[in-house]
Amino acid sequence: MRTFLLIHGAWHGGWCWKPLAQLLEAAGYASEIIELPGDQPGRFIGDDAAIAFEAINRIDGDVIVVGHSLGGLVAPFVASHPRACGLVMLAALLPEFDVSAAAQREQHPEIYTQAYREAELIRHDDGSTEVPPEVGIDLMFNTCSPEMAELAASRLRRQYWETFGEPSPVWSWPDVPTLIVGCTQDRLTACEPMRTAAQQIQGAEYLELNCDHTPMLSAPESLADLLITFADRGDLL
Repeated sequence: MRTFLLIHGAWHGGWCWKPLAQLLEAAGYASEIIELPGDQPGRFIGDDAAIAFEAINRIDGDVIVVGHSLGGLVAPFVASHPRACGLVMLAALLPEFDVSAAAQREQHPEIYTQAYREAELIRHDDGSTEVPPEVGIDLMFNTCSPEMAELAASRLRRQYWETFGEPSPVWSWPDVPTLIVGCTQDRLTACEPMRTAAQQIQGAEYLELNCDHTPMLSAPESLADLLITFADRGDLL
């Protein structure tokens, strides 16, 4: 049996995966949601990976690693686990070995949308940030239902950025099939850089969903179908 390991991104928590996990379960697929303490300072990629590896060790059978947004920095590292059989990068940052995401942002600002680069976040003296609800709705939940957008924006939390400034430990892309998913109405991460990156990763496929940055909330049915189709591929051994 294959289990989806769901890794959330910045400002979020495991709560964001629950609508998707319910759909996967109804279709007969298991999922494991992990909680990354991004609202705590002094944590790095290795700390996040340790949480994911502990979860994999609790799972029976093969694992498909799914990394959303900032979770993309750790997801390829986690997919190096011997029982990982596939990797899904969902509106995700795509790491480069020994290069930090902060350096990538400076070298390739087009990774992010103009809307995100101009967004008025709450920036604290310690480098952490918060997203005002109205900004969160505009950037990340813009195709969610109004009720879901308001609820999700209210649950966003403070985010520390040590993992963003840390050079990536992903020295080689994991030797598993990779699906990179862009979201055409995403107002945070841009699709074109993801499409270009997919062409440079052996065994990677690029697909798009017509939704915002958080398809697990705005288009959970479409995302569930996409993940199930990926899980059923014959080359996920």
